[in-house]
Amino acid sequence: MTRRAVVVLLAAVLALGACESDQDPGLDPGLVDGPAPTSDTLGVCPPGGPDATTPSAGCLGPDGSVQRP
Repeated sequence: MTRRAVVVLLAAVLALGACESDQDPGLDPGLVDGPAPTSDTLGVCPPGGPDATTPSAGCLGPDGSVQRP
């Protein structure tokens, strides 16, 4: 095996090792006092604005602003 192939193989193994299948994608930040960062993005508001199905974090209006129910 060439040195380049070894480097590519090692990089692939490290990249796959960094992905964990048991990571929780939920939004529960635990016991945080105040706002908590998350990687989950807000969805687009339904026609007519936020409704009962809109999460408490809100949704994005047509102008890009956050609207809350």
